[in-house]
Amino acid sequence: MSVVGFSRVVRGAIVSPALASPVPTDVVRWSDPATWGGALPRVHDVVRVPAGSTLLVDQNVDVGAIEVMGTLLFAPRHITVRARGILVAGPGILRAGDVDRPFVHRLVFTLSGGADRDMIGGLGSQFLAAVDGGSIELFGRRRPGWVALGDTVVSGAIVLRMNEPVDWSPGDRIAIASGGADLPLLEERSVFSVTTDGLRVTLDAPVQNKHLGHNARAHGARSTSVAKVVLLSRSIVIEGDMRSTRGGYGAHVMVAGHAPGAPGTDPAGGSRGCFVGVEFRRGGQWNYPGRYPVHWFQNPDPRGSLLADCVIHQSYQRGVVATGTRGLRLHGNVVYKPLGHGFIVDQSDDSAAVVTTNLVVRPRPARFADPSMRALHERQPRSVWFADTAPAAQGVTDSDDRDDIDHRDHRDDFPGIDDPPRGR
Repeated sequence: MSVVGFSRVVRGAIVSPALASPVPTDVVRWSDPATWGGALPRVHDVVRVPAGSTLLVDQNVDVGAIEVMGTLLFAPRHITVRARGILVAGPGILRAGDVDRPFVHRLVFTLSGGADRDMIGGLGSQFLAAVDGGSIELFGRRRPGWVALGDTVVSGAIVLRMNEPVDWSPGDRIAIASGGADLPLLEERSVFSVTTDGLRVTLDAPVQNKHLGHNARAHGARSTSVAKVVLLSRSIVIEGDMRSTRGGYGAHVMVAGHAPGAPGTDPAGGSRGCFVGVEFRRGGQWNYPGRYPVHWFQNPDPRGSLLADCVIHQSYQRGVVATGTRGLRLHGNVVYKPLGHGFIVDQSDDSAAVVTTNLVVRPRPARFADPSMRALHERQPRSVWFADTAPAAQGVTDSDDRDDIDHRDHRDDFPGIDDPPRGR
């Protein structure tokens, strides 16, 4: 492995033969003290899953870091994993659910640590990363990211009629986004209840503004003016901890041939990242190049990498960035109020990423300290920036699903951001 291991001492070794079954019944379990020689890992311990071993996480976890060279699976129950970093490398696999059997329970990865804890060169801290051939596979329930508002609602309304049925549940977080110059408004609410036909949604509080519905087209309104109701909640969550809001140092996910700054081994097939029905929140690290909520980096053959029906919100630096990667599919995703461009995709050849039917809501202006990042002109951010070579790209193409730009300065969305911002 070209990336050095975590600096702290591992508490216990995991010894178990690898199992081929996608839902194994006889595995070494995290909750079993015998797995760890008598005592479970503690908060500051680093857990290593060696090659050829399989570990099933069947309880909440709070450790210093996790390094996966074997296989890490998750039991079908509600689980929270807290760590400063999770590294999946070489033959390592981190998996929850699969294409035919999505993970239907709640699985939350909370990444913490802060900017002063540089665990691995090029990755820093608060990361979930697959490098040197590693594979991250998170398959949650596929849910439509947004639905058009069926009927126009006025100020004080508490019930929304949708244009299509939704599968939302009480407590889900949504955003009502009106587009176009006619009515550029945005409101967030929680779902209180949904009718059995899925067409009427009662909110936890009335809306404050008028939002045009699908029926408004009959009155001459442009189609871009019709409000889209965006689902911000998913059952699988990758997030920065609450301290991320102080200075915008959140979680970042990377799928790379090798870690930035480390010598690459160029493994056959590259690393793989499949994210379906995943929520990324409090992600990205302001003014740290390469630290985005989701990033495919120098990964020429990602072996079927996919980002589908996911949502990215509370982003501190862009949304999805794909550079030096071929064959990646980006479909049905929502990037909500990113600082900078929503998607940056290296289109240096015809086998680069395929971007279809994604929605970006209100990309926010940003002025980064790094000169190569400034070259993408995010004082006027775009939904999608297609580049011949990224990050120092020159050309720009707007996507058909571009939402209108809010040109206000959003540095005050989290404290500690100054102009010019501090760089690295």
